[in-house]
Amino acid sequence: MLPVPAVTGPFRKPTFRFGRGHRGADLAGAPGQAVLAAREGVVVFAGPVAGRGVVSVDHPDGLRSTYEPVAPSVTAGEAVAAGDPLGVLQPGHAGCPAAACLHWGVRRDRLDHLDPLVLLRPPRMRLLPWDHTEPVADPAVPHGGQAGGPPTARVGGAPP
Repeated sequence: MLPVPAVTGPFRKPTFRFGRGHRGADLAGAPGQAVLAAREGVVVFAGPVAGRGVVSVDHPDGLRSTYEPVAPSVTAGEAVAAGDPLGVLQPGHAGCPAAACLHWGVRRDRLDHLDPLVLLRPPRMRLLPWDHTEPVADPAVPHGGQAGGPPTARVGGAPP
């Protein structure tokens, strides 16, 4: 949603599988405000659930994001890019201190709920030292590639 909304209800991971918690974040908005896809993916559901509009998007990395209450403007099977409109925010979210609140959830697998706000943070990067030498090819990997991650042995030579 634009502008960047205030968080009115933070994510609270349950202590056990079906325990109490808040499996998403609530974001303050206005009725009719555009709800945008957080990342690229494919819409897997767009329609009512228990009288509330819901849109769910599967992302290439295996995560699924869900947005509610939303009047969908997309249909299941539709590809979306980050920032594409999914629908408009509807009022009626119980406990919402604003005119309307978006409940935004993210999960991995079926029951592993994650804090959706991490999708908005820049990725963590880990810089490794570089000694200006070329990596040694791993003979166990076809075509001289490297197996899983940075090389562990280097030979002398000019940088690539």
